[in-house]
Amino acid sequence: KRSKEAGHLLGHEKGNPLNSVADGLKTTLGLNTWPVVRDLVDDIITVSEDEILRATKLVWERLKICIEPSAGVGVAVALGKEFNEKYKTEDHINNVGIILCGGNVDILKVSKMMEEKGL
Repeated sequence: KRSKEAGHLLGHEKGNPLNSVADGLKTTLGLNTWPVVRDLVDDIITVSEDEILRATKLVWERLKICIEPSAGVGVAVALGKEFNEKYKTEDHINNVGIILCGGNVDILKVSKMMEEKGL
């Protein structure tokens, strides 16, 4: 999001410990992906760690699919207030597709994080 707002490719902020349950998303954009994001992506919505964990847990419990927290980000965005106010209302969007993946999850570690947050 920072690169999009700045109009040029940025690296990680200095001192950012990159602590996120969505460890599959802790990388930066590369020279091949940046032009695609810069030119074709209209908006970037961010979500909190709690929202990621809640969405991941929701998919685990309701869909019975073991996704990784990085996939929970898309679910969290689709369930979030910003997306629903901005796109569903204004653009009459009724169907949203989210890619769900699960190859990078330590179920015990993530479950413990959920428990610690009271989820």
